[in-house]
Amino acid sequence: MRAESRLSNRRQLIIRAIVSEYIVSASPVSSEHIVRKYRLDASPATVRNDMMALEEEGYIQRPHTSAGAVPLERAYRLYVESLREARELPAQEQILIQHLFHQVEMHLDEWTRLAAAVLSRIARNAALVTVPKPPECRFKHMELISVQDFLALLVLVLKEARLKQQLLSLGAASTQEEMSVTANRLNALYGSLSAAEIEKAKAESSPLEQQVSRSVVQMMQLDDRQGYEEIYLDGLRHVLSQPEFVGQTRWQGLLEILEERSLLKTVLPDLAQGQGVTVLIGDENREESIRDCSLVVSRYGLPGEMSGVLGVLGPMRMRYDYTIATVRYMATLMSALVGELYGRARN
Repeated sequence: MRAESRLSNRRQLIIRAIVSEYIVSASPVSSEHIVRKYRLDASPATVRNDMMALEEEGYIQRPHTSAGAVPLERAYRLYVESLREARELPAQEQILIQHLFHQVEMHLDEWTRLAAAVLSRIARNAALVTVPKPPECRFKHMELISVQDFLALLVLVLKEARLKQQLLSLGAASTQEEMSVTANRLNALYGSLSAAEIEKAKAESSPLEQQVSRSVVQMMQLDDRQGYEEIYLDGLRHVLSQPEFVGQTRWQGLLEILEERSLLKTVLPDLAQGQGVTVLIGDENREESIRDCSLVVSRYGLPGEMSGVLGVLGPMRMRYDYTIATVRYMATLMSALVGELYGRARN
């Protein structure tokens, strides 16, 4: 049985009240304030006794005995679980967001950049949005361009119009004509294949074709390993202006992981396609440098075909109800946009 299920209704209400008030005020919440505002059928003294018990159980802390309460991670988790499905983004916000997206070009880069800006503005915290990509890249087209007798430029175009380039040091001198013949043959053989499928393809080939094929496979495997290359970040100023970070040094680790664009690599194992919004609070984050923060994140796109990740990062004292509703709505909207664009690309 979960510890939360053993809490009385009053103590659960006290926890939710403390979290709600602390999110707004960033100040310890007193028993008198809870009784007065939430009209509890209990005296301040009774609520103080409940607070003492909740402190012993790790839900809250109090700077000293007579002080108000500050929520801990366990309280935030109970609060989040109580409102996960409780709110939708207001209709006027939805209309405004739809209007903004209709003003930009039908291009993934434009959509992801706008999504980061919108998430940041609404949630008043940092937002991260990746450009969607397939679970594994697929070959579309390649060109070989002669640079010198023993040097060629390999230009590889992947599905979804992603382009890779690499210089090849050739084992034997080759003319542009020979390179063009090789490129045409491999284009015919490898169209729409993954790196693993290209490796399995059995065909008689010249030494030049073998070398180019190995390079193509290596470039595609590297692309698969790199994960999300394009990540848009917006609104870091909102996080750093919060009381939790003003005058503190702990923001340095946060800046570092955001600048390196490595945050989402630690989050992806926690995200399954289609499971909706995931909320990681404090120590639930794998990355140590953001354990003073919470991350509200979701996948979006077409399962098994094209998917990206979007989310909001901020202090644990964030407006979870509004942030969850915003992330959920943006994931739904972006999924629809990707489906529309990807459907057109296939037709």
